[in-house]
Amino acid sequence: MIDLHCHVLPGVDDGPRELSAALALARAAAEAGATVLVATPHIDLRWRLEPLQLPARVAALQRELDERGIALQLRVGGEIALPRLPDLDEQELDTVRLGGGPYLLLECPLEPASWDFDVALMRLRERGESILLAHPERCPLFQREPQRLAQLVRAGLLCSITAGSMWGQFGSLARAFCARLLHDGLVHDVASDAHDARRRPPGLGEAFASMERELPGISAQRRWLTQLAPEAILNGTPLPPR
Repeated sequence: MIDLHCHVLPGVDDGPRELSAALALARAAAEAGATVLVATPHIDLRWRLEPLQLPARVAALQRELDERGIALQLRVGGEIALPRLPDLDEQELDTVRLGGGPYLLLECPLEPASWDFDVALMRLRERGESILLAHPERCPLFQREPQRLAQLVRAGLLCSITAGSMWGQFGSLARAFCARLLHDGLVHDVASDAHDARRRPPGLGEAFASMERELPGISAQRRWLTQLAPEAILNGTPLPPR
């Protein structure tokens, strides 16, 4: 599986603080079936991470994985908060595109006061940006007005939901909204958004089994949502048929 959203880098944000915790997260991801993990630390106004530092940090962690025989390929990315976006120059923006491809992973706000978020996204799309939305199922704006998210998808934006949301880690509302988005065909990727090996662990496969009661047969989309579509997103190629 390909995990497009994971906070695996140590000591940069609210992911693992130490190398040992990062290695535990990576090992858990590999054991859960991941072969490619995109490191997506928060690019926001809180952590103030410098994007140009990321390739070296990812390369350093990759060396540690290789030395320990953890069969996982790391790629560079970032989870970008919209308020930070104007601060990034072209080189910085290209550095945090998912895996060196065209897509930006943009964080959907978790605060209720985000009424103009979709308007700003449409402006970015009109500018030609390829956008993957992180955890839209947890965004109060889209929970209240799902048609605004559907309009963004019609405009060409893609949605990445969190596996934990599918099995109820973030509450019943997020889980129910996941089911609705999957039912309506508005989901293009399932990612872990993992922050550690235990509290917010990696692993994508079990999330599908947890939704079988609401969506009989949803497990048949597992390969498309965790392998085929994510691979196309990384490569910047058209998504294959579901």
